[in-house]
Amino acid sequence: MNFNIFYDRYKEEFIETIEKLDVDFLETLLYKMNEVRIQGKQIFVLGNGGSATSASHWVCDFLKGVNFNSSKRFKIYSLTDNNAVFSALGNDFSYDDVFVEQLKNYLEKGDLVIGMSVSGKSPNLVKALQYAREQEATTISLIGDFCGEMGDHSDYTLVIPSKNYGIVEDCHMYIAHTISQHIYQLNADLVK
Repeated sequence: MNFNIFYDRYKEEFIETIEKLDVDFLETLLYKMNEVRIQGKQIFVLGNGGSATSASHWVCDFLKGVNFNSSKRFKIYSLTDNNAVFSALGNDFSYDDVFVEQLKNYLEKGDLVIGMSVSGKSPNLVKALQYAREQEATTISLIGDFCGEMGDHSDYTLVIPSKNYGIVEDCHMYIAHTISQHIYQLNADLVK
């Protein structure tokens, strides 16, 4: 298959997938993130592999990209961004504990934990979501269409209707960009 054909198929699959996303869910995610921001609570974004990089990108967009003048700021963190802590926990405890052990240091009642995964089955994310619910934090999962158990441990779950890891991870960023840019627009509108 030549690249042009592959490109067209991938583009079609991406467009079909984003057209099937639950806009009501995305509005709920927007509302929950804004609610936490207004209350001065924290948001933790978690993921492995490409989703870890997406989590870091979410932090960048919501720390820098949504602010307008003196708008209320997000307290948002990716728990993969401190390599020393992440690798020490993986080495000294286990990889399954790299998120939950950090949440034990930071998480407070009323915070928000967002887990992103293609499979929805990552043990370290499942464990982190379980712990967060026990601590009365709100939990949200953005997962691919693999029936992963992360959804069983989340208050809100969006199953992205694709099993293609690239499409699911593209949707993670599409969601971040649409929500963060909408919040920026809301903040800008407030000062007009």
